[in-house]
Amino acid sequence: MAPALEALSNALPMSYAVDGMNEVLRHPDVTAAFVRDALVVAGCAVLVLALGAATLRRRTA
Repeated sequence: MAPALEALSNALPMSYAVDGMNEVLRHPDVTAAFVRDALVVAGCAVLVLALGAATLRRRTA
């Protein structure tokens, strides 16, 4: 079960956020790895916001 959980945790956005912060600490300039990590985190945030907006009940007056 541990390899399956490790594979799942590597796919979650928090892993990309931590990797992106480590990339910022190691390299003073913008790298391709940082851009990838930032895009994954931003994409997940947009997806969560869109799913949240889609599930809200709409009220009409």
